[in-house]
Amino acid sequence: MFQEAILKQHVVIDATTGSRYPTLEAALVSKYAALISPNRSLDKKEQDAVDFRRMVRANHQQIDRASLSQLGVQVWERGGEEVLEYVELTLANKPLPG
Repeated sequence: MFQEAILKQHVVIDATTGSRYPTLEAALVSKYAALISPNRSLDKKEQDAVDFRRMVRANHQQIDRASLSQLGVQVWERGGEEVLEYVELTLANKPLPG
């Protein structure tokens, strides 16, 4: 259900090609959701962490933190707070939990 919301509501459509891309916040929350999933392998979680950190560092000034938090709550009830914490940890060059 969370992924469906991203695919339907949180996309940018390229005017030239019509291709659909997730918003920055949707992409970050997707990586966050993968990072906290109990069903994901350690190798994949490590790659998700790398991807999350790279997106944050490259785009930190463009992140709409309110939107990011709202999407995070769709992952789990405290996800809004936690995904923002992951952003701050990344910017402080500190390890992500778990």
